[in-house]
Amino acid sequence: MSLTHEQSATLLALAGVLIPVGEREPAADTALADGYWLGRAFAAEPRLEPVVAQLCDRVRGQDPTTALRGLAEGRPADFEALTTVVAGAYYMVPAVRAAIGYPGQVPRPAGLTEAVDDLEEELIAPMLAGEPRYRPTPHASGEPSP
Repeated sequence: MSLTHEQSATLLALAGVLIPVGEREPAADTALADGYWLGRAFAAEPRLEPVVAQLCDRVRGQDPTTALRGLAEGRPADFEALTTVVAGAYYMVPAVRAAIGYPGQVPRPAGLTEAVDDLEEELIAPMLAGEPRYRPTPHASGEPSP
């Protein structure tokens, strides 16, 4: 399923109110105008597309601010679906990620000292106080080890 032109226009109008232009960040309606990132968001969670399509049909032609308020108050599940798609798509846009200084999901392994600092005694004390827990490893012949 894909959104119709009218549904897409309604979705972008709602998105522009949900995430307006910031100091450095574009508004969601501008960032998502080409439809690519919305498509990616729907591909990531396809169950939301029919929900968003139906709500766009219901609120088409309404003032976006009024429509959003009505959804939030009267149809919270629809409002949640809409905000999930809009926010998810918005934060996938490379220009938005660059504007907020988010490099994306990159590996950041902890250094040894950082890992040791995170090991707090009270977290592992119950495990250290208990009896050893292990299962004997069977021999190659299937016999349990002595």
